[in-house]
Amino acid sequence: MDRRELLLEVRRTRNDCVFGLRLTLDAERAGRGIAFAESYDYLPLGSDPGREYIYSVYTEYAALAALTRFFEELLGQTFEGEPADRFVACFSALVAAGELGDGLALQENHRKVAGWCEQAGVVAETETWTWINSD
Repeated sequence: MDRRELLLEVRRTRNDCVFGLRLTLDAERAGRGIAFAESYDYLPLGSDPGREYIYSVYTEYAALAALTRFFEELLGQTFEGEPADRFVACFSALVAAGELGDGLALQENHRKVAGWCEQAGVVAETETWTWINSD
C-alpha cells in the first residue's frame, strides 16, 4: 500500500497555477518506491486551455533508512516514529524551513532533492512529465 503526502499546495492567482510538492512512499514499487514531485498545474485561462508540468525524483524504497539519516543530519534534528513517518517529517521540516517551497525557481525543489540523494550516496532518477490540454 502506498503512502501519499501533500507537503505543500499553493494557488498562484496571477497565472492561475496550482503549485504543489508531493511525496509518495510505496515499498511494492521497489526501484521507484520513493517519489518526490514538484508540480505546476496551469488551469484554463482565456485562450490558454491549460497544462501541467511535473518534475519528479525517484529512488528505491530500500534507501528509506539511509535518506532519513541523511535528512535528519542535514536538519540537525531526529524525528520519532516508524521510518516512513520520520522520512515524511524530514520533508515537512524542509518545507517549514524554506529549503523546499513555492518561492524557489522552476525545478529548484526537484534539483535540490536529486542533489541531496546524490550527497547521501543514493542513486536517484529524475523525470519530467508534461500534459497540455488539447480541447
